[in-house]
Amino acid sequence: MSAALAQAVDQKRLATLKAQLALKGFQVHDVTTGGWFVSRWNLTKFCPALADLEAFASQVGAA
Repeated sequence: MSAALAQAVDQKRLATLKAQLALKGFQVHDVTTGGWFVSRWNLTKFCPALADLEAFASQVGAA
């Protein structure tokens, strides 16, 4: 798989995860140094990699 195709696939996975988490009431914020903060109410979780974000979505029933 080419690098451009892999990046496109990762972007689609990220967009899907953000949408699934949004349906469960979570907000996903991009971090400029890499990774994402996921927040709901007054709680936050840092996910440094896409696999971590996928695992969190699965844990909360969003994926």
